[in-house]
Amino acid sequence: MNGGKIEILTYENENGESLVFSHASAFCPQEITGLTDVRSTIYSIHSMGQDGDTYVASRIESREIDISGAIRARDPERARELRRKLARVLNPKLKGVLSYQYGDFSRIIGCYASSSPVVTKKPQEIYPKFSVTLSCLDPFWREASERRTDVAAWVGGLEFPVSLSAAGTVIGYRQKSVIVNVLNDGDVESGIRAEITAVSTVVNPKILNVTTGAFLRFLITLSAEDTLTVSTGYGEKGATYTTGGVSEDALKYLDIDSTFLTLDPGDNLIKYEADEGVDNLQVVVYHNNRYLGV
Repeated sequence: MNGGKIEILTYENENGESLVFSHASAFCPQEITGLTDVRSTIYSIHSMGQDGDTYVASRIESREIDISGAIRARDPERARELRRKLARVLNPKLKGVLSYQYGDFSRIIGCYASSSPVVTKKPQEIYPKFSVTLSCLDPFWREASERRTDVAAWVGGLEFPVSLSAAGTVIGYRQKSVIVNVLNDGDVESGIRAEITAVSTVVNPKILNVTTGAFLRFLITLSAEDTLTVSTGYGEKGATYTTGGVSEDALKYLDIDSTFLTLDPGDNLIKYEADEGVDNLQVVVYHNNRYLGV
Protein backbone atom coordinates (compact mmCIF):
# COMPACT_ATOMS: atom_id res chain seq x y z
CA MET A 1 0.00 0.00 0.00
CA ASN A 2 1.21 3.52 -0.71
CA GLY A 3 -0.48 5.02 2.35
CA GLY A 4 -2.85 7.10 0.22
CA LYS A 5 -0.05 8.96 -1.55
CA ILE A 6 -0.76 10.21 -5.07
CA GLU A 7 1.32 11.90 -7.73
CA ILE A 8 0.69 15.63 -7.93
CA LEU A 9 1.88 17.97 -10.69
CA THR A 10 1.59 21.71 -10.04
CA TYR A 11 2.27 24.29 -12.73
CA GLU A 12 2.88 27.90 -11.66
CA ASN A 13 3.48 30.71 -14.15
CA GLU A 14 5.62 33.78 -13.59
CA ASN A 15 2.55 35.75 -12.48
CA GLY A 16 2.01 33.39 -9.56
CA GLU A 17 -1.09 31.69 -11.01
CA SER A 18 -1.14 27.92 -10.66
CA LEU A 19 -2.88 24.71 -11.74
CA VAL A 20 -2.88 21.34 -10.01
CA PHE A 21 -3.00 18.11 -12.01
CA SER A 22 -3.88 15.08 -9.88
CA HIS A 23 -6.59 12.49 -9.36
CA ALA A 24 -7.91 14.68 -6.53
CA SER A 25 -8.16 17.91 -8.56
CA ALA A 26 -10.52 19.30 -11.19
CA PHE A 27 -7.81 18.67 -13.80
CA CYS A 28 -7.50 14.89 -13.61
CA PRO A 29 -4.61 13.49 -15.70
CA GLN A 30 -5.16 10.24 -17.59
CA GLU A 31 -1.81 10.08 -19.35
CA ILE A 32 1.50 11.83 -18.60
CA THR A 33 4.67 11.38 -20.67
CA GLY A 34 8.11 12.96 -20.49
CA LEU A 35 8.69 12.85 -16.73
CA THR A 36 11.53 10.35 -16.88
CA ASP A 37 12.62 9.96 -20.49
CA VAL A 38 15.13 12.25 -22.18
CA ARG A 39 16.60 12.21 -25.66
CA SER A 40 20.32 12.34 -26.38
CA THR A 41 22.10 13.45 -29.54
CA ILE A 42 25.50 11.83 -30.10
CA TYR A 43 28.11 13.60 -32.21
CA SER A 44 30.68 11.43 -33.97
CA ILE A 45 33.18 11.50 -36.81
CA HIS A 46 34.61 8.92 -39.17
CA SER A 47 37.38 8.77 -41.72
CA MET A 48 37.62 7.01 -45.07
CA GLY A 49 37.74 3.27 -44.66
CA GLN A 50 36.91 3.38 -40.95
CA ASP A 51 34.41 0.85 -39.66
CA GLY A 52 31.89 2.62 -37.50
CA ASP A 53 32.26 6.07 -36.00
CA THR A 54 34.41 7.71 -33.32
CA TYR A 55 32.57 9.31 -30.43
CA VAL A 56 33.09 13.08 -30.05
CA ALA A 57 30.44 14.36 -27.66
CA SER A 58 26.78 14.15 -26.75
CA ARG A 59 24.04 16.44 -25.56
CA ILE A 60 20.71 16.00 -23.81
CA GLU A 61 17.88 17.47 -25.85
CA SER A 62 15.20 19.69 -24.37
CA ARG A 63 12.38 17.82 -22.67
CA GLU A 64 8.69 17.81 -23.58
CA ILE A 65 6.10 16.85 -20.96
CA ASP A 66 2.62 15.98 -22.24
CA ILE A 67 -0.35 15.92 -19.86
CA SER A 68 -3.77 14.81 -21.04
CA GLY A 69 -6.89 14.14 -19.02
CA ALA A 70 -10.37 15.28 -18.10
CA ILE A 71 -11.80 18.47 -16.65
CA ARG A 72 -14.06 17.13 -13.94
CA ALA A 73 -17.05 19.44 -14.22
CA ARG A 74 -20.52 18.35 -15.30
CA ASP A 75 -22.01 21.82 -15.16
CA PRO A 76 -21.34 23.64 -18.47
CA GLU A 77 -20.71 26.98 -16.74
CA ARG A 78 -18.21 25.43 -14.33
CA ALA A 79 -16.51 23.61 -17.21
CA ARG A 80 -16.21 26.90 -19.07
CA GLU A 81 -14.59 28.58 -16.04
CA LEU A 82 -12.05 25.79 -15.69
CA ARG A 83 -11.32 25.83 -19.42
CA ARG A 84 -10.70 29.56 -19.24
CA LYS A 85 -8.41 29.12 -16.23
CA LEU A 86 -6.45 26.45 -18.05
CA ALA A 87 -5.87 28.79 -21.00
CA ARG A 88 -5.02 31.82 -18.82
CA VAL A 89 -2.50 30.08 -16.56
CA LEU A 90 -0.85 28.14 -19.40
CA ASN A 91 -0.19 31.26 -21.47
CA PRO A 92 2.64 30.36 -23.90
CA LYS A 93 4.15 33.83 -23.45
CA LEU A 94 4.76 33.23 -19.72
CA LYS A 95 7.52 31.06 -18.32
CA GLY A 96 6.60 28.68 -15.56
CA VAL A 97 7.75 26.03 -13.13
CA LEU A 98 6.35 22.51 -12.96
CA SER A 99 6.66 20.70 -9.65
CA TYR A 100 6.29 16.96 -9.10
CA GLN A 101 5.33 15.60 -5.70
CA TYR A 102 4.76 12.09 -4.41
CA GLY A 103 4.54 12.03 -0.64
CA ASP A 104 7.72 13.64 0.73
CA PHE A 105 9.52 13.34 -2.63
CA SER A 106 9.53 16.45 -4.80
CA ARG A 107 11.31 17.90 -7.84
CA ILE A 108 10.85 21.02 -9.99
CA ILE A 109 11.66 21.95 -13.58
CA GLY A 110 11.41 25.19 -15.57
CA CYS A 111 9.17 25.16 -18.63
CA TYR A 112 6.95 27.00 -21.11
CA ALA A 113 3.60 25.97 -22.55
CA SER A 114 4.34 25.01 -26.16
CA SER A 115 0.87 26.20 -27.20
CA SER A 116 -2.49 27.00 -25.70
CA PRO A 117 -4.14 23.95 -24.09
CA VAL A 118 -6.40 21.89 -26.34
CA VAL A 119 -9.86 21.23 -24.88
CA THR A 120 -12.43 18.99 -26.61
CA LYS A 121 -15.74 17.37 -25.69
CA LYS A 122 -17.63 14.79 -27.72
CA PRO A 123 -21.43 14.52 -27.26
CA GLN A 124 -21.17 11.11 -25.61
CA GLU A 125 -18.50 12.20 -23.11
CA ILE A 126 -19.36 13.33 -19.58
CA TYR A 127 -16.30 15.51 -19.03
CA PRO A 128 -14.32 17.75 -21.41
CA LYS A 129 -10.89 16.42 -22.33
CA PHE A 130 -7.71 18.51 -22.26
CA SER A 131 -4.16 18.14 -23.45
CA VAL A 132 -1.14 20.26 -22.53
CA THR A 133 2.44 20.20 -23.83
CA LEU A 134 5.19 21.78 -21.73
CA SER A 135 8.61 22.49 -23.24
CA CYS A 136 11.54 22.31 -20.81
CA LEU A 137 14.55 23.95 -22.46
CA ASP A 138 16.70 22.95 -19.49
CA PRO A 139 15.76 19.25 -19.42
CA PHE A 140 16.89 18.48 -15.88
CA TRP A 141 14.72 18.23 -12.78
CA ARG A 142 16.12 19.81 -9.63
CA GLU A 143 15.35 20.15 -5.95
CA ALA A 144 13.22 23.08 -4.85
CA SER A 145 15.93 24.44 -2.51
CA GLU A 146 19.62 24.96 -3.12
CA ARG A 147 22.15 23.02 -1.07
CA ARG A 148 24.56 25.15 0.95
CA THR A 149 28.20 24.41 1.73
CA ASP A 150 30.22 26.75 3.97
CA VAL A 151 33.81 26.75 2.80
CA ALA A 152 34.78 28.94 5.78
CA ALA A 153 32.79 28.54 9.00
CA TRP A 154 32.63 29.99 12.50
CA VAL A 155 32.98 27.60 15.45
CA GLY A 156 31.68 28.27 18.95
CA GLY A 157 34.39 28.68 21.55
CA LEU A 158 32.34 28.45 24.75
CA GLU A 159 31.70 25.43 26.94
CA PHE A 160 29.24 25.54 29.82
CA PRO A 161 29.47 26.30 32.66
CA VAL A 162 31.65 29.26 31.76
CA SER A 163 32.81 32.43 33.43
CA LEU A 164 32.81 35.35 31.02
CA SER A 165 35.04 37.25 33.43
CA ALA A 166 37.88 34.83 32.80
CA ALA A 167 40.79 36.37 30.94
CA GLY A 168 41.16 35.22 27.35
CA THR A 169 37.65 33.83 27.00
CA VAL A 170 37.02 33.03 23.30
CA ILE A 171 33.40 33.44 22.16
CA GLY A 172 34.07 31.87 18.77
CA TYR A 173 36.71 31.51 16.11
CA ARG A 174 36.94 31.07 12.37
CA GLN A 175 37.68 27.55 11.26
CA LYS A 176 40.31 27.44 8.52
CA SER A 177 38.65 24.93 6.18
CA VAL A 178 40.34 26.22 3.04
CA ILE A 179 39.35 23.03 1.16
CA VAL A 180 35.89 21.49 1.48
CA ASN A 181 34.11 18.68 -0.32
CA VAL A 182 30.91 19.64 -2.13
CA LEU A 183 28.85 16.55 -2.93
CA ASN A 184 26.80 16.60 -6.12
CA ASP A 185 24.17 13.88 -5.66
CA GLY A 186 22.61 14.56 -9.06
CA ASP A 187 22.87 12.66 -12.34
CA VAL A 188 24.78 15.36 -14.25
CA GLU A 189 27.09 18.28 -13.59
CA SER A 190 25.71 21.28 -11.75
CA GLY A 191 26.55 24.96 -11.76
CA ILE A 192 27.14 26.83 -8.51
CA ARG A 193 26.25 30.12 -6.87
CA ALA A 194 29.15 31.35 -4.75
CA GLU A 195 29.08 34.23 -2.27
CA ILE A 196 32.51 35.67 -1.46
CA THR A 197 32.55 38.15 1.41
CA ALA A 198 35.52 40.05 2.82
CA VAL A 199 35.80 40.74 6.56
CA SER A 200 38.91 42.86 5.88
CA THR A 201 41.13 43.62 2.88
CA VAL A 202 41.40 40.81 0.30
CA VAL A 203 43.35 41.02 -2.95
CA ASN A 204 42.33 38.96 -5.99
CA PRO A 205 40.08 36.26 -4.47
CA LYS A 206 39.89 32.91 -6.21
CA ILE A 207 37.73 29.77 -6.03
CA LEU A 208 39.27 26.55 -7.37
CA ASN A 209 37.72 23.17 -8.11
CA VAL A 210 40.67 21.02 -7.06
CA THR A 211 39.06 17.96 -8.66
CA THR A 212 38.85 19.45 -12.18
CA GLY A 213 41.37 22.31 -11.99
CA ALA A 214 38.80 24.89 -13.11
CA PHE A 215 38.85 28.20 -11.24
CA LEU A 216 37.22 31.59 -10.89
CA ARG A 217 39.55 34.49 -10.07
CA PHE A 218 38.61 38.15 -9.69
CA LEU A 219 41.27 40.83 -10.14
CA ILE A 220 39.92 43.19 -7.51
CA THR A 221 40.71 44.41 -4.00
CA LEU A 222 37.86 43.85 -1.57
CA SER A 223 37.37 45.89 1.58
CA ALA A 224 35.46 44.87 4.72
CA GLU A 225 31.84 43.81 3.93
CA ASP A 226 32.39 43.87 0.16
CA THR A 227 30.75 40.92 -1.57
CA LEU A 228 31.20 39.08 -4.85
CA THR A 229 28.35 36.83 -6.00
CA VAL A 230 28.95 34.59 -8.99
CA SER A 231 26.58 32.14 -10.71
CA THR A 232 27.67 29.47 -13.18
CA GLY A 233 24.40 27.56 -13.69
CA TYR A 234 22.45 26.99 -16.90
CA GLY A 235 21.17 30.35 -18.17
CA GLU A 236 22.41 32.10 -15.01
CA LYS A 237 26.07 32.86 -15.72
CA GLY A 238 27.09 36.19 -14.26
CA ALA A 239 28.79 37.98 -11.38
CA THR A 240 27.93 40.94 -9.15
CA TYR A 241 30.18 43.11 -6.98
CA THR A 242 28.54 44.89 -4.04
CA THR A 243 30.25 47.59 -2.00
CA GLY A 244 28.64 50.19 0.24
CA GLY A 245 25.20 48.88 -0.70
CA VAL A 246 25.77 49.57 -4.41
CA SER A 247 26.00 46.67 -6.89
CA GLU A 248 27.63 46.48 -10.30
CA ASP A 249 28.49 43.87 -12.92
CA ALA A 250 31.67 42.09 -11.81
CA LEU A 251 32.50 40.26 -15.04
CA LYS A 252 34.91 43.06 -15.93
CA TYR A 253 37.04 42.00 -12.95
CA LEU A 254 37.13 38.33 -13.98
CA ASP A 255 40.54 36.88 -14.84
CA ILE A 256 40.45 35.96 -18.56
CA ASP A 257 41.80 32.50 -17.73
CA SER A 258 38.83 31.81 -15.45
CA THR A 259 36.19 29.17 -16.15
CA PHE A 260 32.59 29.15 -14.96
CA LEU A 261 33.34 26.10 -12.85
CA THR A 262 30.77 23.35 -12.31
CA LEU A 263 30.39 20.37 -10.01
CA ASP A 264 30.74 16.89 -11.49
CA PRO A 265 28.48 14.15 -10.10
CA GLY A 266 30.00 12.87 -6.87
CA ASP A 267 32.70 14.52 -4.78
CA ASN A 268 34.16 17.93 -5.69
CA LEU A 269 36.97 19.49 -3.67
CA ILE A 270 36.54 23.27 -3.59
CA LYS A 271 39.32 25.56 -2.40
CA TYR A 272 39.54 29.31 -1.97
CA GLU A 273 42.68 31.44 -2.33
CA ALA A 274 43.76 35.08 -2.58
CA ASP A 275 46.98 36.94 -3.37
CA GLU A 276 46.63 38.73 -0.03
CA GLY A 277 44.26 38.40 2.93
CA VAL A 278 43.05 34.83 2.36
CA ASP A 279 42.13 34.57 6.06
CA ASN A 280 39.76 37.52 5.59
CA LEU A 281 37.49 35.58 3.23
CA GLN A 282 34.10 34.06 3.94
CA VAL A 283 32.96 31.75 1.14
CA VAL A 284 29.62 29.98 0.76
CA VAL A 285 28.80 27.72 -2.19
CA TYR A 286 25.24 26.86 -3.21
CA HIS A 287 24.20 24.31 -5.82
CA ASN A 288 21.20 22.40 -7.12
CA ASN A 289 21.41 18.69 -7.82
CA ARG A 290 20.06 18.00 -11.32
CA TYR A 291 18.31 14.79 -12.32
CA LEU A 292 17.37 13.03 -15.56
CA GLY A 293 13.94 12.05 -14.24
CA VAL A 294 11.68 11.94 -11.22
